[in-house]
Amino acid sequence: MVGIANESVVFFGHLSELYQLAKEGKIETKLQGSHTRPCKFWTAMKILSGIKNTIVIAHGPSGCAFGVKQAYKLTNCRNSGSPYESIITTNIDEKAIVYGGEKELKGAILEVDKKYKPDVIFVATSCATGIIGDYVDAIVNKIKPKINAEIMAIHCEGFAGEYRSGFDLVFRQIVQLMDKPDSESRSRLANSVNIVGGKMGPERTEIETDVKELRRLIESMGASVNAVIAGNCSLEEIKQAPSVAVNCTLCLDLGYAIGREMLDQFNTPLNSTILPYGISATERWLREAAKHLHLENEAEELIKREYGAIRIEFEEAKKYLAGKLAIVEGHDAIKSLSIAHMLERDFGMRAVIYNFHPWSTQARETSIDYLLETGLDPEILITKGTLAFGKYEAMVQTENELMEYLGDLNPETTVYFGSSMSFPNIPVVDLNAILNRPRFGYRGALKVAKCICTALEYSFRPRSWVTKKMVFPENSGLCSAQSLTPKLAQDLPDCTVYAGRERGKCMMS
Repeated sequence: MVGIANESVVFFGHLSELYQLAKEGKIETKLQGSHTRPCKFWTAMKILSGIKNTIVIAHGPSGCAFGVKQAYKLTNCRNSGSPYESIITTNIDEKAIVYGGEKELKGAILEVDKKYKPDVIFVATSCATGIIGDYVDAIVNKIKPKINAEIMAIHCEGFAGEYRSGFDLVFRQIVQLMDKPDSESRSRLANSVNIVGGKMGPERTEIETDVKELRRLIESMGASVNAVIAGNCSLEEIKQAPSVAVNCTLCLDLGYAIGREMLDQFNTPLNSTILPYGISATERWLREAAKHLHLENEAEELIKREYGAIRIEFEEAKKYLAGKLAIVEGHDAIKSLSIAHMLERDFGMRAVIYNFHPWSTQARETSIDYLLETGLDPEILITKGTLAFGKYEAMVQTENELMEYLGDLNPETTVYFGSSMSFPNIPVVDLNAILNRPRFGYRGALKVAKCICTALEYSFRPRSWVTKKMVFPENSGLCSAQSLTPKLAQDLPDCTVYAGRERGKCMMS
């Protein structure tokens, strides 16, 4: 292993080896405190707000709703220019904790129905109402005849599950809003698909340009998209969703939850593949969809046409990239695995995923199983920094460990896929910065290839030392980029960093 001290390494090997060690309990899979994710309540709220003309009532203290509003809604709606997505709370107090919050919840439901006239009202339970055992289902059922909107209770109290469970819970419960298919509805939507497992809008899980590209490919094949669930879809689209020819997943892990539920309840076929980064993943995504649409010939013609449009430029780039090394930042497990798949299968590069947290072997089991079944088994390097307290995407320890690993590797043949907040001595490609063009599909594959080529071409140009000092300030103690100006704080991630001061204080506290 080039350049890295053995004492810094926790694991270096293939994904399958890490996966086996995690299953046998031979490697720590718990997240340290600084790496903990949003709770079940937060992730449930995120997906619920992806349904048009919906109001979510947070049944609990006002602080729960404020946290979601401040972290998700206000900032993201402002930055994206999207209409504000309302967050309503029952604002229960000490008295309601003792005697129950039935009165507050009934009043909130009636007021929301009258004031907002939504299609659906979701009642999301918080830790407080979950602990006291408020009879939310009974309240909802009792008040249902008195309102015009459909209403559903979502038991997403944060203590009852980690962040992933909130996604799965909501995607499964959305199925309860769906109508059972009949011969008429199946005939009407026989040429349509659903894209499932993503949230569009201001606080997205997916990039809009990527989803637009998938929609374009489906339509170019001669089919149509009924709904992106839950990507700004309507209640009507959800109701008729089981009648489509096939559900196509976005994120395999999240899409599998609703796809499997619809398969079990309505026998709606499921096309489950990894994120369609690159040509081989896109082609599998299209071909699997085409089987259920009975458009196999049209799909092959589309594939030929799409590849023909990029062939000359793509093959030239592929020839240049073949054999080169890509270090892929692993803090986003699904994305890093999908990118590694593209780099190896489509570009002929060697991919090493850097600091793929062992916790992800449990949280992303569905995607890992799928990837290993396809024969891809990328290399994984985990250093001590990823298991230390701190935000490892921009932490001094992991930055230094990365530099150790890179050693004297040639920057003309090595590229780093990761955050722009990292400053390795090799070119950096930050796919999160490519938002104006798709990263999925054939166009996306060409765009990514061009980005790598451009990064390598300009490898002689140094990164900004000023920005690096902002992210890694000298003698600053334990601090955050949030301690900088308010404007800059919105542009930077939560970069908790370490320095030499003995009694540093986190500026986030």
